[in-house]
Amino acid sequence: MIPHWAILGLSAAILSTAIPLIQERMKADGFAVAFWVKVAAVLLSAPFVVHFGFPDDPKFYGVLAITAVLWCISDVIYFRAVPVAGAGVISRLLPSAVIISFILWFFVDPGLLQKYVDKPAQSLAIITIILLATLFATRIRKCALSWQGVRLVWFVIFAACVGPIIEKLSLGYAPSRQAPYAFIFCQGLMMLGFWVLYYFVRKPIPARTLFSRQSVLTGAAIGSVATLVIYLKTTALVTVDQPAFLSVLLFTDALWILLVYRLLGRRDDSNIWAGLGIVGCAGALILVKSLF
Repeated sequence: MIPHWAILGLSAAILSTAIPLIQERMKADGFAVAFWVKVAAVLLSAPFVVHFGFPDDPKFYGVLAITAVLWCISDVIYFRAVPVAGAGVISRLLPSAVIISFILWFFVDPGLLQKYVDKPAQSLAIITIILLATLFATRIRKCALSWQGVRLVWFVIFAACVGPIIEKLSLGYAPSRQAPYAFIFCQGLMMLGFWVLYYFVRKPIPARTLFSRQSVLTGAAIGSVATLVIYLKTTALVTVDQPAFLSVLLFTDALWILLVYRLLGRRDDSNIWAGLGIVGCAGALILVKSLF
C-alpha cells in the first residue's frame, strides 16, 4: 500500500510544475511575486483557519517564526543570485541539502536511528536511494558548477538543510486538523511582516513595480497553486517519519516540468535520463517503505 505522505508528496511535485511556467510567461519581478504569493496564501487559508481554529501551543508559533525568518532571508538571496549565477547552477547545488537534512533529523529523533539499525537491509536501501536521487537531481541541468554559485547561495543551501526539519517540528506542536492551515496562514503573515520591514529599509523595487497589475496577477496565480502545494507538503510532513523522504519525491518536479516543456514544444537542455532516475528513486523509496 502506498503511504499517504507519498501520494501527497507526488501530488505536490506535479502541481508545482505550474509555478515556473506561470512566472516564465508573466516575467514579473521576483520580490514582488514572492510578496503577492504570500498575500494569496494568507487570504486563501484564512477561511480554513477561522473554521478549524488556531493551535494553543505557543511553541508552534515560536518555531514557525524561525522558519519565517529563514525563508525570508533565503528567498531574497535566491532571487538576487539567480541572475548572477544562473538558475541551472543553483538547481544543481540545492539537492545536496537533502543528504544533510537526512542526517540531521536523527539528532532530532534519535529513536528513529535505532529503528534503522534494527533493519540494516532496509536502511542500506534507503540511504542508497537518497544518495542516487541527490546525484540525479544535481545532474538534471547540464551546466558547470562554480564556487561563485556556492558563495552566493550558501545560506539558501543552509535553509534547505534545516528548513524541512524545523517545519516538521513546528507542525508537531499543533493538532493534525489545524496544523496545515495554521502553518500556511501564520507563516505567511510573519513573512509578509518581515518583507514589509525589509521593503521600507532597503527599497528593493519601486512601489509601482510592487503594486503593478503584472505583479499582482502573477502573484495571485502562483499563490493559488503554491498554497495548495504547501498544504500538500505540510500534510505530508506531519505523517512522514523522515523529512528527507518527502524531499526525494519533490525532486520529481524536474521531470514533470521537462515533460511539459516537451509537450509545449519548448526547447530545454535538461537531462531527461537524470529526471527518469529521480522518478525511479522516488518509486523505489515508496516501495521500500511500503514493504518494510
